Amino acid sequence: MHDDCSPSLSGGAAKTRVLRALIAASLLFATQVRAQVTGYGRSSAPVYGGIGTPPRPANPYPPMQGTFADSHKTLDGKLCISVHASARPQAINPKIIDQMVLVNNICGQSIRVQICYADSSDCIVVPLEGYQRLERILGIGNSTVFAYEYRELF
Repeated sequence: MHDDCSPSLSGGAAKTRVLRALIAASLLFATQVRAQVTGYGRSSAPVYGGIGTPPRPANPYPPMQGTFADSHKTLDGKLCISVHASARPQAINPKIIDQMVLVNNICGQSIRVQICYADSSDCIVVPLEGYQRLERILGIGNSTVFAYEYRELF
């Protein structure tokens, strides 16, 4: 017969211990899964642009060799991907501005492009088929001035 002074774990303490072990295990596995989802695949070096912002100065310190993959290029050396920004007021409330990007692929290859607000992790990914042009909303704001950066994903 059990009494309250027995050395075995009571039902509540055993459940607490099991719950703690499950939480610890899920935190360990969640870190690994998150790394796979966000991905650390190769990408091209970022290209900057925007509306109403001065162009970024060239980086005087080039990245280490092999850090970025080469961008897709045509046979004559032009970049396959170009991105152009535009801003459009919404019809219902003109004080709200859709910040748009027009992404153009002039090559026959399918290319995935990640476009972010400059120096931000607020991004969209635009998959393009060969010779395709797509317009996407990067975000919504109250200004027609914004800067972006894009990179090709491999």
